[in-house]
Amino acid sequence: MLSNSRLKFFADFIEKELGIIYSDQIYYQLQQRLDRVASYLELKDAEDLYVRAVENGITGDFKAYLLDIATNNETSFFRDPNIFLGLENFILPNLLVDFPQSINYRIWSAASSFGQEPYSVAMLAHEARQKNSTMPRIEIMATDISDQALQRCRKAEYTQLEIQRGLPAARLVKYFTKNEDSSWHLKPEISSLVDFSKKNLLDSFVLMGKFHIILCRYVLIYQDTEKKKDILQRLIQCLHPKGYLIMGGSESTFGLSNDIEQINYNNSVFYRKK
Repeated sequence: MLSNSRLKFFADFIEKELGIIYSDQIYYQLQQRLDRVASYLELKDAEDLYVRAVENGITGDFKAYLLDIATNNETSFFRDPNIFLGLENFILPNLLVDFPQSINYRIWSAASSFGQEPYSVAMLAHEARQKNSTMPRIEIMATDISDQALQRCRKAEYTQLEIQRGLPAARLVKYFTKNEDSSWHLKPEISSLVDFSKKNLLDSFVLMGKFHIILCRYVLIYQDTEKKKDILQRLIQCLHPKGYLIMGGSESTFGLSNDIEQINYNNSVFYRKK
């Protein structure tokens, strides 16, 4: 186990690069992730990793892999089912009312992890257009800081355990095919609806354009207050007026922004740009 001062050295670097905070209460998680980085770089242990960082800096593959494993990729299909029911039955129908002239709707899944969230949205979008022929084309952009996560997203393959977490049986049968190794592959009719790219939420969003819906869930809880305000304000700037922001169940905009209003629907909370 590295000393707290050496763990703080890595924690400070991660916070500077990603805004993600590793408090000393979860240094054990950081230690586990540093052990993985050391193994990846074929070093003896995290102590050797620290020596290398001090002597040569954190650059190249070292930096890329460290930042990859520093992110929390906990996710599942249709995570928080009421959120997706609200998206299906409230938000998407309201877009038809609020944006009657739009030829397409743009949705951004920020910090998309292994892809379950944007692909869940894609299933709903596909079904919405099947039910209503007047529904405009829906474009879904998904971003993440992790190269490894994005590689998995683009493959659109999931283990049996990952499939079992949140995916209804009817949608499994409809949208997935089973591989010989018992993993599952998402059909192109859904996977083709999502465009994946790399994005650090601390970077500028200027070139992202405007969105009708942004999902940024369970991300801001890892940031300090000032970074929360900054990221949230820039996300709101990317929304069309009356566009929707969807956050995690434990997250709130309270005290962070006056440019967005809270909407309660079916035991879920959504935010709409004023």
